[in-house]
Amino acid sequence: MNERTARNISSLRTRHSTNSDVETGVQSIPQSSDLTNRDVHNISRLCSNCCNKFTKFFSFDGNNNARALALIKIPEASLWVASSVYLSTAIIERAYADAGCMSEIPEGETEIPECHNRVFGIKPSSILSLFVMVLGITCAILMPLVGALLDASNRRRLVGGLTALGVTILTFAQSFISKDNWFIVFILQLVSFVLLTVNSCVALAYLPELTQDKHTLARYNTVIMIFNSVAVVLFLIVMTIITTILHTDDSIQSARIALLATFSLQLCAYGISWTKLFGARQAAHSSAAAIDVGQAETKAKSNHNIIHESMQSLKRTLVQAFKQRSEVRWFLLFRATSQPVIIALTAATLSYANDQIQVSSRDVGIMSLIVLAFAVPGNKLSLTFMERFNPLTSLKICTLLWATLGPLLALIVSKPGHEMRLFLLAMFWGVLFGWKDPADKTILCSLVPHGIEAEMSGLYIFAGQILMWVSEKCAVPYYSN
Repeated sequence: MNERTARNISSLRTRHSTNSDVETGVQSIPQSSDLTNRDVHNISRLCSNCCNKFTKFFSFDGNNNARALALIKIPEASLWVASSVYLSTAIIERAYADAGCMSEIPEGETEIPECHNRVFGIKPSSILSLFVMVLGITCAILMPLVGALLDASNRRRLVGGLTALGVTILTFAQSFISKDNWFIVFILQLVSFVLLTVNSCVALAYLPELTQDKHTLARYNTVIMIFNSVAVVLFLIVMTIITTILHTDDSIQSARIALLATFSLQLCAYGISWTKLFGARQAAHSSAAAIDVGQAETKAKSNHNIIHESMQSLKRTLVQAFKQRSEVRWFLLFRATSQPVIIALTAATLSYANDQIQVSSRDVGIMSLIVLAFAVPGNKLSLTFMERFNPLTSLKICTLLWATLGPLLALIVSKPGHEMRLFLLAMFWGVLFGWKDPADKTILCSLVPHGIEAEMSGLYIFAGQILMWVSEKCAVPYYSN
């Protein structure tokens, strides 16, 4: 009886407490407050985890060489945009003007009338083609030799710093382009890109040395390419905003602004990378090691030993690559054929969009920006496939998807008014652009033996440049127009 009474009293107290809470609302507020605090805590913890993952993804685990490789992508990307979009346009316009040719499509026509006049002995329509051909052949011949010399000496960082300084000085000099000196600037642009390719060869030699862990190396390659993709898009957007605000309709004025902006980025990024981040490397070849400890009799003999050893090492590398190591041979052949095919396909796609479905220049610009922007998720997708499978499988899948781009374009975009379809296809196109490079360079790193990193970097650039003139037969006529 006492227990039953106690239970009844307890039940009455509980009911009274509940009714009081409902009437006054005093107790319900702390409960709601407790729930809100818990949600805020969970959200803050989720944000903190996301920030930690983001920071870790871009931190390179404290690897200064990896940080430097990512940092130099910023001035490289800005110089690419400044030269290919702004400076080349100004040079071509001046070439047409000085030759007495029309540089714009006349009203009622679909293309620029053919002009047989010459300026400095060159047809205006061949200026860009000549530039690409000379640059490609020069770099293809020089880079393996440069790589071999770098491996035979302990001056890798010095060469990288000097070539970066040379590119920076030449960029500043090109910013003084005018109607009178455009051809001199054209020559400076060619020299600048040769030095930039040498600098890229030096930097690429650091890539296989970043880490022995293949998953970490794949992540480093991906982040480095993300820096490049983001820098291209941001620089293009910023330059578009600046030229719009300043109302710079003159191509020469726009080129000056772009080159000066690139010059400022080069001073900061190259200065930090080559003086603070990149590490020194010892010579990999025996004769160079003997020189470093003072065993050579004379400086002339020392230099002769370095050159001789470099050429012998390059010869051995070529013999091994094309006779003994089939995986290296096929990779370089793939590199040599895939690069011009991609550029030719790009030019054919743009030409199809311009001629067949008659998209406006504004729509072509939007499509190009979409392609560049979607290279960033392409970089990340490349990493996902490399982690899920391996770099080779990732590259194979990417190559197969590249082969579908042309047929998809013909099936989906077939007549005027399909601009939105073209923009959707441009997203896929951009993903493929971003997908290829991280997998490509990760495979390169896995194939490079220790001690010939710069040689293999030179051969990698050689393979990418040697057949580039073939693609320019398709690409240059469109870009000239």
